Amino acid sequence: MHQSKFDNVEFHDGIINAVSVSVLKQFCEINLCLGDYKSGRARSASLLSCKGLESFFGRFGSLELAENAGAGNVQDGRVDVPSGSLRLSLAGGIVEAAGAGVDLDALNEPVDRGVAPKVRVGSSGFALIENADFLFARLESVHFGLATDTCVINLLMSAGGNPSDLYPVRMSFSRVTSSLAKLDLSGLARERKFGNVLSCTVSRKENMTRMYLSDGFIEVVARRASLARR
Repeated sequence: MHQSKFDNVEFHDGIINAVSVSVLKQFCEINLCLGDYKSGRARSASLLSCKGLESFFGRFGSLELAENAGAGNVQDGRVDVPSGSLRLSLAGGIVEAAGAGVDLDALNEPVDRGVAPKVRVGSSGFALIENADFLFARLESVHFGLATDTCVINLLMSAGGNPSDLYPVRMSFSRVTSSLAKLDLSGLARERKFGNVLSCTVSRKENMTRMYLSDGFIEVVARRASLARR
């Protein structure tokens, strides 16, 4: 991948649909619709990715992103291929990622556009999260569905506090109003064997769920939540 591939890429007035981060595979994928307002080139679906991911930071405000989606909620973007880093400034947030390499590919259609959130109605999901035992839990991935106001965190959790007896769990949120994540992927990968999730707290007053990790955190403010086996 050469820097020249991004010479004609126009991030301004693009639309961000979703952001996915995998701890297992150490990558970040950002689903966008990009065009060129200067030349009049219509937007098309694109996938901006960072492989060999070492660090990630994302901050997303759902209301501002939605209000600016029509005109384009991506204000600016910078990609530095030699350093394997990218930065997107958003109307309602920011995305920063650094790793071994950055690439951009065309997609047939945007991810998450018009997909209904699959989260159970009610507040019982928050109680399940509050009462869950995260001892030896491992973060596998997190998906921010910015076009659908959803967030999904995939975990492995232990049965009865046994680190060798793990089962897959999905923590899902809908009607998300804001989300924030800071992840050191190298550190999370190192700590994965004995669990990289330290704890998870819920503030009912603010509808905020905050997951504390060995090397970072994830914070989600949402109206609905669920916690279930995958």
